Amino acid sequence: MSNPNAPRVRFAPSPTGFLHVGGARTALFNWLYARSQKGTFVLRIEDTDQERSTEESYAAILRGMEWLGLDWDEGPGVGGDFGPYLQSERLDIYREQLDKLIAQGATYKCFCSGDDLQAREDAVKAGGGNWEGYDGHCRDLSDDQIAAYEAEGKPCAWRLRTPDEGATFWYDVIVDKREFQNDVLVDRVIFKADGFPTYQFAVVVDDHLMGITHVLRGDDHVSNTPFQILIYNALEWKVPKFGHMPMILGPDKKRLSKRHGATSVEEFKNLGILPAAMLNYLALLGWSPGGNADEVMTAQAVIGKFSLKKVNKSPAAFDYDKLNHINSEHIKRLSAQERQDLAKPMLDERNWALDPAWKIHGVTDTDGYLARVLGTLGNRFSSLITLPEQIGFFFTDDHWVDQEVWNDNVATDEARGHLTALADALEAGLDLEAPQPAEAFEEIMRATSEAMGVKAGVLIHPTRVALTGQSRSAGIFEVMELVGAPRTLQRMRTAAAG
Repeated sequence: MSNPNAPRVRFAPSPTGFLHVGGARTALFNWLYARSQKGTFVLRIEDTDQERSTEESYAAILRGMEWLGLDWDEGPGVGGDFGPYLQSERLDIYREQLDKLIAQGATYKCFCSGDDLQAREDAVKAGGGNWEGYDGHCRDLSDDQIAAYEAEGKPCAWRLRTPDEGATFWYDVIVDKREFQNDVLVDRVIFKADGFPTYQFAVVVDDHLMGITHVLRGDDHVSNTPFQILIYNALEWKVPKFGHMPMILGPDKKRLSKRHGATSVEEFKNLGILPAAMLNYLALLGWSPGGNADEVMTAQAVIGKFSLKKVNKSPAAFDYDKLNHINSEHIKRLSAQERQDLAKPMLDERNWALDPAWKIHGVTDTDGYLARVLGTLGNRFSSLITLPEQIGFFFTDDHWVDQEVWNDNVATDEARGHLTALADALEAGLDLEAPQPAEAFEEIMRATSEAMGVKAGVLIHPTRVALTGQSRSAGIFEVMELVGAPRTLQRMRTAAAG
């Protein structure tokens, strides 16, 4: 049986763009609060802006939420007792509530067009005055004036009549008491001339009728809150608790935007960020587990520690380096099977597969080969973006090569001579018709270095670069085993030939 006192929270994005980091953080904190308090998390789509709302954006928001693992208890695709969950399907509900306000005289018709407002604003500013957003032009129209406007066929919107005196305040669950003087609040439109409610009105109606107990959102909404409280008061509804989270800044301490780099959830997915790592990092933007707790956490660990009391009041700076670090730590903590599941699509995309002609010791199929390859990486496997470079040389001769490293370690007469000598020794000492273990390669290389009177590293460095194109890799003998004797010799002789 559900707890009637459990909180009900919501994430209510407008489908006018992709799921931005700021929106994702808002969704996450609502989700965390609901999950930590055994409450209900509602997803509602605020699509009353018909000009800017798109199906593409709607789909992108759902994809972003699903990728992050932010499942919703009520909303699109799930249903619930308080639907519909798309505002465009709730127009009759908004009209019913507007009629209540009209009947009690709390709202009035406004016939001002956008051009009318702009002309009056320009005139006020030209006279040295300040335009506050609306000058109350239609607030006290007579019945005759209203009739005249309607006879002209002028469309009208509806504005809420706000108090001229006193103050509107609330106790914010994150930033404490907030107060606005009513004389600075203008009579905003709550119903547009096109028959659609404004955000200000629809959000209040929806939050009340859906039983939302806590409105947790970004602090860019602080200026909207007093007006929305006045709507609650006009409709004689209980005001929910409000909590306004600090904004997210870029590394330069300015509001996070495209100029800082990726900002949408799907961009980070394409950059190789794991959903668990993204969720983990977003939770740390404005919240802290406290103490000396490990910041690398699973979603369940974050839920267990989450509290609104620990949400910071100050803005959080987005640190791309820290996100990448947390991502690498999450990758390192994956199981072998989870790592393989991430790497397998990369092979499929590039048509990489095990060729029996390579004669690899201990494996007979691509999956087994991939498992061995990934096993050699260990914690070097810390990025999905660089992984193809790290494993490509195992699967293809057409792999990435660090040209500077190649020039320093292979493209010299001395290095080519060492590669030739080692290749001759390997060809003479190995059964090239059978898979060879790492120990066979090591025995021959060490014997060759001793015979040449050089340290093993003198042979290892050019061999590593000749095989991998890189200065770093797993142990060279394990690499030689997994590349296979035929390809190892072929690459060494090709490198020695210049």
